Amino acid sequence: MSRSITRRVTAAIGALVLAAGAAMVAVAPAQAVTLPGNIDTDQPRSLTVHKFALGPNNGQNAGTGQELPSTAGLGTPLPGAVFTATLVAGVDLTTPEGWAIANTLSPQSASTRLTGTQYTSTPSAADGTATFPTDMPLGLFYVQETVLPADATNPTAPFLVSLPLPTGPAGAPANQWIYDVHVYPKNAVTETTKTRVPAPANSEEARNPDLIRWAIASSIPTLAAGDTITAFTLTDSVPDALVFPEAPPAGVLPSTVTVTNSAGIEQNFVLGTDYTITNTAATPTVQGTSVLTFTTAGLTKLTTLQGGLVSFNVLTRAVSIPPNGLIANTATANINGATETVTGSTPIGQLTVFAFESNNGGARTPLANAVYQVYLNQNDANNQQNPISINGSTNWTTDETGFVAFPIITPGNYYVREITPPAGYNLPQSNPVQAVVVAGETSTVSPVQNYVEFNHTQVSAANFLLPFTGGDGGLWFGIGGGALLAIALGAAVMVSRRRAVTAPTSA
Repeated sequence: MSRSITRRVTAAIGALVLAAGAAMVAVAPAQAVTLPGNIDTDQPRSLTVHKFALGPNNGQNAGTGQELPSTAGLGTPLPGAVFTATLVAGVDLTTPEGWAIANTLSPQSASTRLTGTQYTSTPSAADGTATFPTDMPLGLFYVQETVLPADATNPTAPFLVSLPLPTGPAGAPANQWIYDVHVYPKNAVTETTKTRVPAPANSEEARNPDLIRWAIASSIPTLAAGDTITAFTLTDSVPDALVFPEAPPAGVLPSTVTVTNSAGIEQNFVLGTDYTITNTAATPTVQGTSVLTFTTAGLTKLTTLQGGLVSFNVLTRAVSIPPNGLIANTATANINGATETVTGSTPIGQLTVFAFESNNGGARTPLANAVYQVYLNQNDANNQQNPISINGSTNWTTDETGFVAFPIITPGNYYVREITPPAGYNLPQSNPVQAVVVAGETSTVSPVQNYVEFNHTQVSAANFLLPFTGGDGGLWFGIGGGALLAIALGAAVMVSRRRAVTAPTSA
């Protein structure tokens, strides 16, 4: 083979190394078979794929077909990828004519002249390595990724590789044949996370403890040259224990979207122009969804922000408590048709108050119409300011059983204050009281949880002037009667004297 043909063939098979995108050129390990001279048709051949995630710091240099050391900074290995190598028809690499044909082929043109003889690799292992059968013949192969690893957004572009592979005049070593060929294709991948976002302390959102905010974050993948982001959606799927508030309380942000570049700098994305958010309510059998979808304009922007991050903060409101006290939901990222699903969970609880009257520790009599508020801190409770609100309600009143429940509360420390006692009763001496809310419903039996109680005393009768009864009362009635009798006798005497003075004298 002439020097010029070898140079051209090396360039043609460069479709391999460009697609493989090895991070750097390195000398093959000692066990790799690399020989000078004519092709040895009896020399065993092998093809090994090393699968890694495409990132900003790898895939920039052409591969050589030689194995790279593990310290080459290749990136994150991707398990689960499967490749198929199909022999290209009419390319006899034992002849100059065969190499001349190989020189004219691109992966696209080669895909039209495949023999149908296919060889399938093993799935890539944890270190990203996948191997082909050892009985592959000498020839030119069209290699394509048939099973993507998890989280991959784009398959590796099909590439050509010859067995054996020439190093060419610029190789190291130069003008030799590599019989153990190693390729390093990359996948564009994304990573999705989902977490509960705690409300800032003493914020308006914290004073609405039935609100739960979720953070769904997905990286913007680094793509191979020429690729674009054609689809990007984030979906939050919630059970019927959660709803999406149509309008959040005053001072609470709705669901938000933030896009940052690889340096973490926020970019300008506009709702309705660059993305949309669509909410669907849950039913007992179907999960509700909040879907973030980027428009064509938004996708164009995302393509220029590879290595950045999309954050979708979804505001929900809890409306019921699961038996285990945990609300779980899922988030799914769909980027260029590749999907990844993650799950997040959060505890939720409630708080029940019992109002009663007990005479010297005796039987408890429940009291209706005691009114309560709950606060985030003791100062607010002492000053009766900034009570919590649950679905718009701030006051909670006991019924005839003496109980009232604050139905949905994020676990934490709270302060309960009775603001209006039942009619005829005093405010409790211990008021406010601290309450600890944990995941789950109220229990009034061991272990007692999510429960506080208030004992009441009646207002004092000493505040009222009532007539005396019994004891000295009879004496005072006797004295009063004697006085009346004396007055009556005196009056009679006076009348008698007047009559004597005015009586006529007899003749």
